[in-house]
Amino acid sequence: MIKINSNLKHFNAHHPVVAMGMFDGVHQGHLALLELLKQKARQMDGESVVLTFWPHPRIVLAQDSGELKLLTTLEEKTRFLAEAGIDHIVVLPFTKELAALTAEAFISQYLLDKIRMKHLIVGYNHRFGHDGIDKNQLQPLSEQYHFTYDIFGPTMVEGVKPSSTVIRKMITDGDVGEASILLGRHYSLKGRIVGGRKLGRKIGYPTANVEIDDPLKLVPHDGVYACRVHLLGRDYGGMINIGERPTIDGSSGQRSLEVHIFDFNSNVYSEEIIVEFIKRTRPEIKFPNLNSLKERLKKDEIEVRNILKETGTPG
Repeated sequence: MIKINSNLKHFNAHHPVVAMGMFDGVHQGHLALLELLKQKARQMDGESVVLTFWPHPRIVLAQDSGELKLLTTLEEKTRFLAEAGIDHIVVLPFTKELAALTAEAFISQYLLDKIRMKHLIVGYNHRFGHDGIDKNQLQPLSEQYHFTYDIFGPTMVEGVKPSSTVIRKMITDGDVGEASILLGRHYSLKGRIVGGRKLGRKIGYPTANVEIDDPLKLVPHDGVYACRVHLLGRDYGGMINIGERPTIDGSSGQRSLEVHIFDFNSNVYSEEIIVEFIKRTRPEIKFPNLNSLKERLKKDEIEVRNILKETGTPG
Protein backbone atom coordinates (compact mmCIF):
# COMPACT_ATOMS: atom_id res chain seq x y z
CA MET A 1 0.00 0.00 0.00
CA ILE A 2 1.36 3.40 -1.00
CA LYS A 3 2.45 5.79 1.74
CA ILE A 4 2.09 9.56 1.32
CA ASN A 5 4.23 11.73 3.58
CA SER A 6 4.44 15.47 4.14
CA ASN A 7 6.66 15.13 7.20
CA LEU A 8 9.97 13.28 7.02
CA LYS A 9 10.39 13.00 10.79
CA HIS A 10 9.27 9.37 10.85
CA PHE A 11 9.92 8.48 7.21
CA ASN A 12 10.98 4.89 6.73
CA ALA A 13 11.71 3.05 3.49
CA HIS A 14 13.90 0.06 2.65
CA HIS A 15 16.89 1.02 0.45
CA PRO A 16 15.12 4.07 -0.99
CA VAL A 17 15.49 4.76 -4.70
CA VAL A 18 14.44 8.38 -5.27
CA ALA A 19 13.16 10.52 -8.12
CA MET A 20 12.32 14.15 -7.46
CA GLY A 21 10.63 17.02 -9.24
CA MET A 22 7.31 18.85 -9.61
CA PHE A 23 5.77 16.12 -11.81
CA ASP A 24 3.05 18.54 -12.94
CA GLY A 25 0.71 16.58 -15.19
CA VAL A 26 2.37 13.22 -14.44
CA HIS A 27 2.68 12.91 -18.23
CA GLN A 28 4.17 10.21 -20.46
CA GLY A 29 7.71 11.43 -19.86
CA HIS A 30 7.17 11.28 -16.11
CA LEU A 31 5.57 7.84 -16.36
CA ALA A 32 8.56 6.50 -18.31
CA LEU A 33 10.88 7.86 -15.60
CA LEU A 34 8.72 6.24 -12.92
CA GLU A 35 9.03 2.88 -14.69
CA LEU A 36 12.81 3.19 -14.48
CA LEU A 37 12.45 4.17 -10.81
CA LYS A 38 10.43 1.03 -10.03
CA GLN A 39 12.77 -1.16 -12.06
CA LYS A 40 15.82 0.20 -10.24
CA ALA A 41 14.13 -0.27 -6.86
CA ARG A 42 13.48 -3.91 -7.69
CA GLN A 43 17.08 -4.42 -8.81
CA MET A 44 18.37 -2.94 -5.55
CA ASP A 45 15.84 -4.77 -3.37
CA GLY A 46 14.59 -1.34 -2.39
CA GLU A 47 11.47 0.82 -2.44
CA SER A 48 10.56 3.56 -4.90
CA VAL A 49 10.21 7.09 -3.55
CA VAL A 50 8.90 10.15 -5.42
CA LEU A 51 9.85 13.44 -3.79
CA THR A 52 7.74 16.35 -5.01
CA PHE A 53 6.99 19.85 -3.75
CA TRP A 54 3.99 22.02 -2.91
CA PRO A 55 3.27 24.87 -3.46
CA HIS A 56 4.96 25.34 -6.81
CA PRO A 57 8.36 27.07 -6.39
CA ARG A 58 7.34 29.86 -8.78
CA ILE A 59 4.54 30.81 -6.39
CA VAL A 60 6.76 30.87 -3.32
CA LEU A 61 9.52 32.77 -5.12
CA ALA A 62 7.05 35.11 -6.89
CA GLN A 63 8.40 34.22 -10.34
CA ASP A 64 5.54 35.17 -12.68
CA SER A 65 3.27 33.40 -10.20
CA GLY A 66 0.26 35.42 -11.39
CA GLU A 67 0.52 33.74 -14.79
CA LEU A 68 1.19 30.23 -13.50
CA LYS A 69 -1.47 27.60 -14.16
CA LEU A 70 -0.98 23.92 -13.39
CA LEU A 71 -1.96 20.72 -15.17
CA THR A 72 -2.65 18.90 -11.93
CA THR A 73 -3.86 19.84 -8.49
CA LEU A 74 -2.00 18.30 -5.55
CA GLU A 75 -4.82 15.76 -5.16
CA GLU A 76 -4.61 14.76 -8.83
CA LYS A 77 -0.83 14.56 -8.82
CA THR A 78 -0.65 12.26 -5.81
CA ARG A 79 -3.44 10.10 -7.27
CA PHE A 80 -1.67 9.70 -10.61
CA LEU A 81 1.63 8.93 -8.87
CA ALA A 82 -0.11 6.34 -6.72
CA GLU A 83 -1.71 4.78 -9.81
CA ALA A 84 1.78 4.48 -11.31
CA GLY A 85 2.65 2.01 -8.55
CA ILE A 86 5.10 4.04 -6.47
CA ASP A 87 5.83 2.81 -2.94
CA HIS A 88 6.25 6.21 -1.24
CA ILE A 89 5.26 9.77 -2.15
CA VAL A 90 6.86 12.61 -0.23
CA VAL A 91 5.18 16.01 -0.64
CA LEU A 92 7.74 18.44 0.74
CA PRO A 93 6.44 21.91 1.65
CA PHE A 94 8.36 24.33 -0.55
CA THR A 95 9.60 27.39 1.34
CA LYS A 96 12.07 30.20 0.77
CA GLU A 97 14.34 28.51 3.31
CA LEU A 98 14.28 25.31 1.28
CA ALA A 99 14.93 27.27 -1.92
CA ALA A 100 18.03 28.83 -0.33
CA LEU A 101 19.72 25.44 0.19
CA THR A 102 22.51 24.45 -2.17
CA ALA A 103 22.15 21.15 -3.98
CA GLU A 104 24.81 19.66 -1.73
CA ALA A 105 22.98 20.80 1.42
CA PHE A 106 19.68 19.46 0.09
CA ILE A 107 21.20 16.09 -0.75
CA SER A 108 22.87 15.88 2.64
CA GLN A 109 20.00 17.15 4.82
CA TYR A 110 17.00 15.67 3.02
CA LEU A 111 17.89 12.90 0.61
CA LEU A 112 20.51 11.26 2.83
CA ASP A 113 19.84 12.22 6.47
CA LYS A 114 16.03 12.03 6.33
CA ILE A 115 15.18 9.70 3.46
CA ARG A 116 18.44 7.67 3.58
CA MET A 117 18.57 7.47 -0.19
CA LYS A 118 20.65 4.76 -1.86
CA HIS A 119 20.09 5.74 -5.49
CA LEU A 120 18.86 8.88 -7.28
CA ILE A 121 17.19 9.13 -10.68
CA VAL A 122 17.41 12.55 -12.31
CA GLY A 123 15.71 13.77 -15.48
CA TYR A 124 18.08 14.84 -18.27
CA ASN A 125 17.12 18.53 -17.92
CA HIS A 126 16.46 18.65 -14.17
CA ARG A 127 18.27 21.25 -12.08
CA PHE A 128 17.99 21.65 -8.34
CA GLY A 129 19.40 23.52 -5.38
CA HIS A 130 19.97 27.25 -5.00
CA ASP A 131 23.08 26.81 -7.14
CA GLY A 132 21.04 25.05 -9.82
CA ILE A 133 23.32 22.10 -10.42
CA ASP A 134 22.59 19.79 -13.32
CA LYS A 135 23.37 16.17 -14.19
CA ASN A 136 27.00 16.94 -15.01
CA GLN A 137 27.69 18.17 -11.47
CA LEU A 138 26.23 15.15 -9.68
CA GLN A 139 29.26 12.88 -10.07
CA PRO A 140 31.51 14.49 -7.40
CA LEU A 141 28.58 14.67 -4.95
CA SER A 142 27.72 11.01 -5.50
CA GLU A 143 31.32 10.05 -4.77
CA GLN A 144 31.51 12.29 -1.71
CA TYR A 145 28.21 11.11 -0.19
CA HIS A 146 28.27 7.50 -1.41
CA PHE A 147 25.10 7.24 -3.46
CA THR A 148 24.60 6.13 -7.05
CA TYR A 149 22.48 7.77 -9.70
CA ASP A 150 21.01 7.43 -13.19
CA ILE A 151 20.21 10.15 -15.72
CA PHE A 152 16.90 9.53 -17.47
CA GLY A 153 15.71 10.70 -20.86
CA PRO A 154 14.77 12.36 -22.98
CA THR A 155 11.90 10.14 -24.08
CA MET A 156 9.80 10.74 -27.19
CA VAL A 157 6.07 10.32 -27.81
CA GLU A 158 5.11 10.48 -31.49
CA GLY A 159 8.18 12.57 -32.22
CA VAL A 160 7.65 15.03 -29.35
CA LYS A 161 9.47 15.30 -26.03
CA PRO A 162 6.70 15.34 -23.39
CA SER A 163 7.06 18.24 -20.99
CA SER A 164 4.69 20.10 -18.71
CA THR A 165 5.50 23.35 -20.54
CA VAL A 166 4.65 21.90 -23.97
CA ILE A 167 1.41 20.36 -22.68
CA ARG A 168 0.35 23.61 -20.98
CA LYS A 169 0.83 25.42 -24.30
CA MET A 170 -1.29 22.84 -26.13
CA ILE A 171 -4.15 23.14 -23.64
CA THR A 172 -3.90 26.94 -23.61
CA ASP A 173 -4.30 26.79 -27.41
CA GLY A 174 -7.23 24.36 -27.18
CA ASP A 175 -5.29 21.41 -28.60
CA VAL A 176 -6.62 18.99 -25.99
CA GLY A 177 -6.42 16.02 -28.34
CA GLU A 178 -2.69 16.54 -28.88
CA ALA A 179 -2.21 17.12 -25.16
CA SER A 180 -3.93 13.83 -24.33
CA ILE A 181 -1.31 11.94 -26.37
CA LEU A 182 1.52 13.39 -24.28
CA LEU A 183 -0.42 13.06 -21.03
CA GLY A 184 -1.44 9.46 -21.68
CA ARG A 185 -5.03 10.36 -20.72
CA HIS A 186 -7.59 13.06 -21.40
CA TYR A 187 -7.05 16.38 -19.66
CA SER A 188 -9.68 16.95 -16.98
CA LEU A 189 -11.13 19.56 -14.64
CA LYS A 190 -12.92 18.92 -11.36
CA GLY A 191 -15.40 21.26 -9.76
CA ARG A 192 -18.87 21.80 -8.35
CA ILE A 193 -22.10 22.49 -10.19
CA VAL A 194 -23.45 25.92 -9.30
CA GLY A 195 -26.63 27.78 -10.16
CA GLY A 196 -26.92 29.69 -13.42
CA ARG A 197 -29.49 31.73 -15.33
CA LYS A 198 -31.17 28.60 -16.74
CA LEU A 199 -31.31 30.09 -20.24
CA GLY A 200 -30.11 26.78 -21.66
CA ARG A 201 -33.38 25.15 -20.70
CA LYS A 202 -35.34 27.64 -22.79
CA ILE A 203 -33.52 26.60 -25.97
CA GLY A 204 -33.49 22.88 -25.21
CA TYR A 205 -29.89 22.66 -24.02
CA PRO A 206 -29.79 22.82 -20.23
CA THR A 207 -26.27 23.21 -18.90
CA ALA A 208 -24.45 22.58 -15.66
CA ASN A 209 -22.35 25.56 -14.65
CA VAL A 210 -19.01 24.30 -13.35
CA GLU A 211 -17.04 26.13 -10.68
CA ILE A 212 -13.44 24.88 -10.68
CA ASP A 213 -12.06 23.66 -7.35
CA ASP A 214 -8.55 25.08 -7.71
CA PRO A 215 -7.91 28.58 -9.14
CA LEU A 216 -4.42 27.47 -10.22
CA LYS A 217 -5.81 24.75 -12.48
CA LEU A 218 -5.30 25.46 -16.19
CA VAL A 219 -8.55 25.96 -18.11
CA PRO A 220 -8.45 25.21 -21.86
CA HIS A 221 -8.88 27.88 -24.53
CA ASP A 222 -12.36 29.30 -25.11
CA GLY A 223 -14.59 27.26 -27.38
CA VAL A 224 -16.81 24.18 -27.61
CA TYR A 225 -15.42 20.76 -26.74
CA ALA A 226 -16.58 17.17 -26.88
CA CYS A 227 -16.20 15.80 -23.38
CA ARG A 228 -16.73 12.89 -21.02
CA VAL A 229 -18.51 13.75 -17.78
CA HIS A 230 -18.14 11.87 -14.48
CA LEU A 231 -21.15 12.63 -12.28
CA LEU A 232 -22.96 10.75 -9.50
CA GLY A 233 -20.83 7.66 -10.06
CA ARG A 234 -21.57 7.39 -13.79
CA ASP A 235 -20.00 8.47 -17.07
CA TYR A 236 -21.84 10.52 -19.68
CA GLY A 237 -21.04 12.15 -22.95
CA GLY A 238 -21.46 15.88 -23.30
CA MET A 239 -20.32 19.12 -24.83
CA ILE A 240 -18.87 22.02 -22.89
CA ASN A 241 -18.60 25.69 -23.75
CA ILE A 242 -15.81 27.75 -22.24
CA GLY A 243 -15.90 31.50 -22.62
CA GLU A 244 -17.81 34.72 -22.05
CA ARG A 245 -21.17 33.62 -23.56
CA PRO A 246 -21.19 36.65 -25.95
CA THR A 247 -24.63 35.87 -27.40
CA ILE A 248 -26.17 36.13 -23.92
CA ASP A 249 -23.86 38.36 -21.90
CA GLY A 250 -22.12 40.44 -24.57
CA SER A 251 -18.47 41.15 -23.82
CA SER A 252 -18.59 40.74 -20.05
CA GLY A 253 -15.06 39.51 -19.57
CA GLN A 254 -16.35 36.82 -17.22
CA ARG A 255 -15.40 33.31 -18.34
CA SER A 256 -17.76 30.45 -17.58
CA LEU A 257 -17.74 26.69 -18.07
CA GLU A 258 -21.12 25.30 -19.06
CA VAL A 259 -21.54 21.62 -19.88
CA HIS A 260 -24.57 20.09 -21.57
CA ILE A 261 -24.73 16.45 -20.46
CA PHE A 262 -26.30 14.12 -23.01
CA ASP A 263 -29.25 11.97 -21.96
CA PHE A 264 -29.31 13.43 -18.46
CA ASN A 265 -32.05 15.40 -16.74
CA SER A 266 -31.62 15.73 -12.99
CA ASN A 267 -31.11 18.56 -10.53
CA VAL A 268 -27.47 18.24 -9.50
CA TYR A 269 -26.60 21.55 -7.91
CA SER A 270 -23.59 21.39 -5.55
CA GLU A 271 -22.58 17.95 -6.85
CA GLU A 272 -18.96 17.22 -7.71
CA ILE A 273 -18.29 16.89 -11.44
CA ILE A 274 -15.25 15.88 -13.48
CA VAL A 275 -15.02 16.89 -17.14
CA GLU A 276 -12.55 15.17 -19.49
CA PHE A 277 -11.76 17.06 -22.69
CA ILE A 278 -11.83 14.90 -25.83
CA LYS A 279 -11.62 17.40 -28.69
CA ARG A 280 -12.23 21.08 -29.42
CA THR A 281 -14.84 21.42 -32.16
CA ARG A 282 -15.09 25.19 -32.70
CA PRO A 283 -14.30 28.59 -31.22
CA GLU A 284 -16.86 30.51 -29.21
CA ILE A 285 -19.15 32.50 -31.51
CA LYS A 286 -21.47 35.46 -30.95
CA PHE A 287 -24.79 34.69 -32.64
CA PRO A 288 -27.35 37.36 -33.64
CA ASN A 289 -30.09 35.80 -31.50
CA LEU A 290 -31.00 32.78 -29.37
CA ASN A 291 -32.64 30.95 -32.30
CA SER A 292 -29.38 31.07 -34.25
CA LEU A 293 -27.56 29.78 -31.19
CA LYS A 294 -30.07 26.95 -30.81
CA GLU A 295 -29.66 25.88 -34.45
CA ARG A 296 -25.88 25.84 -34.08
CA LEU A 297 -26.11 23.82 -30.88
CA LYS A 298 -28.09 21.18 -32.76
CA LYS A 299 -25.23 20.90 -35.26
CA ASP A 300 -22.70 20.88 -32.40
CA GLU A 301 -24.55 18.01 -30.75
CA ILE A 302 -24.47 15.89 -33.90
CA GLU A 303 -20.74 16.55 -34.37
CA VAL A 304 -19.90 15.89 -30.74
CA ARG A 305 -21.95 12.69 -30.55
CA ASN A 306 -20.08 11.42 -33.62
CA ILE A 307 -16.73 12.23 -32.00
CA LEU A 308 -17.76 10.45 -28.81
CA LYS A 309 -18.91 7.44 -30.81
CA GLU A 310 -15.59 7.31 -32.68
CA THR A 311 -13.64 7.46 -29.42
CA GLY A 312 -15.84 4.96 -27.57
CA THR A 313 -17.06 7.56 -25.09
CA PRO A 314 -20.58 7.35 -23.55
CA GLY A 315 -23.07 9.64 -25.22
